[in-house]
Amino acid sequence: MKAWLAGLEPRERILVLAAMGALVLLLIYALLLQPFYSNHSKLRNSVAESHQTLQWMQQNAATVRQLQGSGQAAGTGLAGRSLLSVADASARSAGLGPALKRVEPEGSSGVRVWLDGAAFDSVIGWLDSMGSQYGVDIESASFEQSGAGGRVNVRLTLQAPAA
Repeated sequence: MKAWLAGLEPRERILVLAAMGALVLLLIYALLLQPFYSNHSKLRNSVAESHQTLQWMQQNAATVRQLQGSGQAAGTGLAGRSLLSVADASARSAGLGPALKRVEPEGSSGVRVWLDGAAFDSVIGWLDSMGSQYGVDIESASFEQSGAGGRVNVRLTLQAPAA
């Protein structure tokens, strides 16, 4: 490369060196400065959003404390019954009996529930009552459409409330 550069005319050599300098500056900008400025801008926007969220939280903290003091418990617990029997009985009483395919234990305090062709509104109502009456949490849920008319296939993992 050195020999090639030395073999050029002085005018060509200056032109090649200037082009190489411009290329080096372009690479520095493209590989270092532009990503730095882009990330800096994203972080600045993130900080602004976080600041707005903090202000909103501080403004509503008193309301949350007031609601926590006056609220009722999420559920009364299972009252000594197993989550398996509660899930089965409550699903059947919610009209999900025909869609209920399987209820089986999952670990020491959970159950897996399979519903096929269940009415979506009925499933949501049942899950709401499981949470409000018994304090049961949904650990995982999978819904997929099953035909027409708001029917779904559902796979749930429910967790019993902490004792």
